[in-house]
Amino acid sequence: MTTNYKNNRFIGYKSIFVFILFLICSTLNAQVRVDFTSRTPENNQTQEIFNIKGDFSLFGNTNLTLSSYDDNGTNSNSSMTYIDVDGDPNTFNSSTAELKFSNENGAQPECTKIIFAGLYWTGRASNNSTSPNNFTVTKNGITKSFDKHKVSLKGPLSSNYTEIIANVNDIYYPENNDGFMYSAYAEITEYVKTNGVGNYTVADIAIVEGNGGSTGYYGGWGIIVVYENYKMKWRDISIFDGHAYMEGNTAINHELPITGFNAVQNGDVNIKLGLMAGEGDKHINGDYFNILRSSDNQWQTLQHSSNSGNNFFNSSILTGTNFRNPNLLNNTGLDIVMMDIPNPNNSVIDNSQTSTTLRYGSTQDTYAIFLAAMAIDSYIPEPEGEISLVSINGSSGSNFALPGEEIELNVKVFNKGTEEINNCKIEIPIPFTTSFVNGSTTNTIYYSPLPTPNSTNLITNPAGSSYLIWDIGNLPIPNSPTDLLGEITFKLKVTEDCRILKNTNCSPSVPIYGYINGIGAITGTIINDKPFIQGYENSGMCHGNPILDPLIIDIDATNYINQNCQDTADFEDFIFCDGISEIPFSTINTTFPPGTQFYNSYPVTNSTTEYSATNTFPLILGTTTYYAVPAVPNGCYFTFTITVNEVPTASVIQIVNAQDSCSINDISPLPYSETAVTITLAQFLAIGGNVSNPNTSYTISYSDTNSGSCPINITRAFHIKADCLDLILTQTITIQDTTAPTFVQTIPSDVTVECSTVPTVPIITATDSCSNNPIPVVFTETTSAGNCSSNYTLIRTWTATDACGNIATDSQTITIQDTTAPTFVQTIPSDVTVECSTVPTVPIITATDSCSNNPIPVVFTE
Repeated sequence: MTTNYKNNRFIGYKSIFVFILFLICSTLNAQVRVDFTSRTPENNQTQEIFNIKGDFSLFGNTNLTLSSYDDNGTNSNSSMTYIDVDGDPNTFNSSTAELKFSNENGAQPECTKIIFAGLYWTGRASNNSTSPNNFTVTKNGITKSFDKHKVSLKGPLSSNYTEIIANVNDIYYPENNDGFMYSAYAEITEYVKTNGVGNYTVADIAIVEGNGGSTGYYGGWGIIVVYENYKMKWRDISIFDGHAYMEGNTAINHELPITGFNAVQNGDVNIKLGLMAGEGDKHINGDYFNILRSSDNQWQTLQHSSNSGNNFFNSSILTGTNFRNPNLLNNTGLDIVMMDIPNPNNSVIDNSQTSTTLRYGSTQDTYAIFLAAMAIDSYIPEPEGEISLVSINGSSGSNFALPGEEIELNVKVFNKGTEEINNCKIEIPIPFTTSFVNGSTTNTIYYSPLPTPNSTNLITNPAGSSYLIWDIGNLPIPNSPTDLLGEITFKLKVTEDCRILKNTNCSPSVPIYGYINGIGAITGTIINDKPFIQGYENSGMCHGNPILDPLIIDIDATNYINQNCQDTADFEDFIFCDGISEIPFSTINTTFPPGTQFYNSYPVTNSTTEYSATNTFPLILGTTTYYAVPAVPNGCYFTFTITVNEVPTASVIQIVNAQDSCSINDISPLPYSETAVTITLAQFLAIGGNVSNPNTSYTISYSDTNSGSCPINITRAFHIKADCLDLILTQTITIQDTTAPTFVQTIPSDVTVECSTVPTVPIITATDSCSNNPIPVVFTETTSAGNCSSNYTLIRTWTATDACGNIATDSQTITIQDTTAPTFVQTIPSDVTVECSTVPTVPIITATDSCSNNPIPVVFTE
């Protein structure tokens, strides 16, 4: 199983202090590669200091040792070999160390609550010119890939290893400088909560065997665990990490100012220090670790039983009486220290002190330091809020609620400390699975005079989360710590929002958290969001311990969902178009329960980005998954996506050349329609359309209008819709009748005739495909004279013109020739023989001609 462990459980309290400033000031600041900052829990990144009754434990081991082990040997110019204690043939290196809890004041480990756990590992894996983050090692014929960001972890209740992965920025992975000493971190709070106390094994740290030259190879790991137990002292615990490379023979020192703790007011102030560093050598002096004494403002040199003040980092592991395998005196380059800092007469840190300064440096030895932790005996006033369930829908005894039911709750207020509390306030976040029932609040004070303002209000913060506030005023010291000083009852109504009830990322429940706030009247100590308890254990080995877990009321929503939520959508996915200036945060924010926070990863880590009205979601093309974490989440979250689509473009041929037709019904391939017709993208492309992204899903329709008759102009409107596109394109299609009419009768052929046989003019009619009515035919005849009046040419023309001006014309040419001689009207006398005396007289002879209506002159000759 591969898991990048992140804590996804909401811690029901916040930091007692506003912040801890962990800075590094030095004479050579450039060697601080990663600034040291407070390591905060991933589920509560404002908690930069743990103010608890409890402590921290730091434990770990080395995974590399001398091939020929020697208590006084050094890894410099020495052959190193893997430590591998787990008996697992799949691992190359492994070592074990035990997590143990303190039994201070009779504290039982079984009653201890783990608050935070972080795993650190470190090493040096190259003596070449570079040290890549990923490399392979072959051992006994087996090749294994290593990654400096990854190790394997197996806890006391686990039978298999879990891969732990560090974020890319946790912490430092030099490939070309700083001696190649790297440091890594990953939070493992939930893993340690599951496995508890016992032996932890870390395997396959990215290190190598062999001779690492003058610097040498090393590698190991450490786990720091913050835990609380009601029987232990109050402590302020701070964890800082970064990466400082201390180069030898440079006389460097760095100062680490720490502020924000509040040392106990009276008595001894106990101080505990935790450190982890790499490459401190057994016999090279000059490295030191100091703390500034408050008594004289001088540096106090620190040392423990396994080192000296002039060789603080000397490959020693000092973590108490816990088990380690192997348990070596010489850990060849790995230092893990958990030690008490002597504080005689509170000369180092005095009562009520709130700051100090650490200093580390070297005049000779080279090393890298990346983890520091401190626990200081502290003091806080002790007001207490105790939350309990009164009834569900008026009935007591039930431990679950149905959607729509009302839950009545009660908070009792005590003061179990030694000073009055000024400005005492009760703050109860309204869970996102409920709504506050107006008018349901009753608050009662059991001491006099009554405090002021003693008022209740429901407020909403800028993020949209609602809180019930009981502003009590001053809280006195009672005669007995168990005396009840006040109480408040109120009601919440369980949500009926199907989207919340159906959320697959959590079981619906009502988590009741609450906090008590105020200021110590004598010390001025601020109590900031001290969490409610549920009372005290009344049996078992943890008898008398406060029940620190929040009150959880399960919602039985199965029947409600089956009956009411089958057709309801989950929280929607959001679609936006590229080209907008920014994604409107309010569009998303108002969709989710008030007070919801938005992230790019979940569980929330130090590298997670939160989005808000001032840092809205980025415009990233494509689909991105985000996480919505409601107020008082109890591990619940919602996933949703934001899709940013590229704005597609579309076009179409604007003018289509005239189609030879006389009807709007004749256009193709898309028929004329005055009502919208949906077509496919392929059809759109086929008629001259174009889109920028054919893989996008388009909805395309068209509709037509027309005007005119000859031609008919069709305006076709294409409506194209897609994600980020809603466009109207127009196309003009011209329908033009270009076909001439047709003559019904055949036009006579050209002929040559005698003038007497000129044909009569036939009746010619015409039709047109675009008209049901006869087309008028215009007849014209022209005469061309010949060489005589009886020789001429007739041209007969018939013309038919349709409504669109298309003309059909045809003609006949008739050639008239006079080839027939005139005819004598009278008969020419026959030839005769007569006497001269009987010569007949000349008869009058006339003539006619078929080509003339006039007499034909007759010329007589004799």
